[in-house]
Amino acid sequence: MLKKIQSCFCIFIIITGLILPVFSEEVSKKKMLEDMPDAASVISDALVIDQKTLSLLNIQDLINFSGFSQYDDKKFSFKVLDRLPMPKVTSELRCLAEAIYFEARGESLIGQYAVGEVIINRVLSENFPNSVCKVISEGSTRRNACQFSYNCDGKLEIIIEKDIYKRILKLSRLLLEPSARVLTDGATFYHAKIVSPSWAKKFTKTSEIGQHVFYKIVR
Repeated sequence: MLKKIQSCFCIFIIITGLILPVFSEEVSKKKMLEDMPDAASVISDALVIDQKTLSLLNIQDLINFSGFSQYDDKKFSFKVLDRLPMPKVTSELRCLAEAIYFEARGESLIGQYAVGEVIINRVLSENFPNSVCKVISEGSTRRNACQFSYNCDGKLEIIIEKDIYKRILKLSRLLLEPSARVLTDGATFYHAKIVSPSWAKKFTKTSEIGQHVFYKIVR
């Protein structure tokens, strides 16, 4: 009987020796996971830090960092864009490039960027659709009632200047990258300088760039 008890005790010791390390390791993993911050918290904290950092900079600093300074024209120009590789054309990229092409292909680089920035600002705003293509096509089913005039003026949209369009595709790729878009000071509307639409009185003018005037909603 004593031998049986000793034998059972030995088996218990062996089993305990095998189980305890595993259990201890699981407890340690669980403790580590509990102590580890979740991804959402990390991203949220990073965004808060970024916002605080940006808030310390004035508008001219941000414009300089964005590449649109009189001192940076050699670093970001049509020639620079021409040397960049062609991006992979997605539906969002195509929609943005076509809008810039038909709305501002005759503008300077900064003028084209400003028009593109308004489109991106709309995508990021809760007052407009949440994709580039939806923003561009908003109201296009009604003649002369769309947000972008080229989309419902009754004319065919034919891209003739292929080189200009390729360059705008590259510019659009840059616009779709996350960045501080401060060129138009948050504008979500614009019109050509040659017209004076009545709706402009409802919004706050932010800037004049190239042949366009830019506005935003201020509540």
